[in-house]
Amino acid sequence: MLDKIQSTPAKICLGLTALVMFVYSLNFMFFADCYSIGGDGCFTLLNNKSELGDSIYGNGGPETAFNGILMFGIFISSMIILIEGPKGKWTTMIPVMIGLSAMTVAMWMDDTGALDINTTPKYVVPAVLALYAVSYFLMKDEGVNEGLSDYKPGIKVQDKFAMVALVLLVLMGLFYSLRMIFTPDSVIGEGFPAGESFVLALELDEARALGQGIPSEVTVAVSGSLILVYTLWSALVLTNGASGKWSVMHPSMFAFISVTIGTYMGMLAGTARTISDGNQMDAIAGPLVMLLVLISYFRLRPEGMEDGMTFQGEEVESAWFTNGLLTFALIMGALFAVTSIFWENVG
Repeated sequence: MLDKIQSTPAKICLGLTALVMFVYSLNFMFFADCYSIGGDGCFTLLNNKSELGDSIYGNGGPETAFNGILMFGIFISSMIILIEGPKGKWTTMIPVMIGLSAMTVAMWMDDTGALDINTTPKYVVPAVLALYAVSYFLMKDEGVNEGLSDYKPGIKVQDKFAMVALVLLVLMGLFYSLRMIFTPDSVIGEGFPAGESFVLALELDEARALGQGIPSEVTVAVSGSLILVYTLWSALVLTNGASGKWSVMHPSMFAFISVTIGTYMGMLAGTARTISDGNQMDAIAGPLVMLLVLISYFRLRPEGMEDGMTFQGEEVESAWFTNGLLTFALIMGALFAVTSIFWENVG
């Protein structure tokens, strides 16, 4: 199945990045609360090594889960390259490298001490970036940069509804990502105003034990770095045209459908952030982005969005993907229901 990449070293490097991204995304998506409390009395694949009394104990469970979902979309983008081949996939890989670079800088520049207890991410992210970049350069002879030399930015989308949707996606993405990367403290301050009673309650041990503590600046900066990847993908569709861009839109669709499902399940489970104006705006933004991505994708089918769309090298019909997307949504809904509602009740 993974024979579309001819370079074995490239295949290994990209496969390792996909594996690491999958493990982290799976852990954060479904076990973020347990991760944030160091795996104390609960199940998690990874944990942040914190204990009750540590500054990072129980902080940012919902935000970590959000990051996991966005990582899952990037994992899917890597699997598309592994399974379908690297030809023209600079549109996928360059934005991912930019996002991982921003994440690396954010982690190493963080001076809050949030990563003093668990330093592993500070080394994992640059290692993943290095492997990903190596795989990119090793695939240059296999056509990964096909179309890059001809790229001349401009509005290349004809459908007006899709154009507006993509412009909104880019503007929203820049608004969120740049603020989160460069001023995460102000983002936290807006979402969790100092002195508010609900903010004070989140600092108590009872809230921290549920992973509901206020997120750290580095967690917010990671969110911004991941959002930047999706923003650049949308920008490329807008400025380079829709033809063949299914390979960047599919991961975006899967990711933000999952964000919407996760937010809804979080509301049912009582773990979603919905108190402050900033929290409420964030909760609305996820489903809105999902809607805009879906509008862009389906409106741009006549402009070649699904040109060259394959599965394991075989061309597939539009109906096949539509059915697959619905199936994916049902599966993710069931998984989030089990882990965020039923699992918690059992625990």
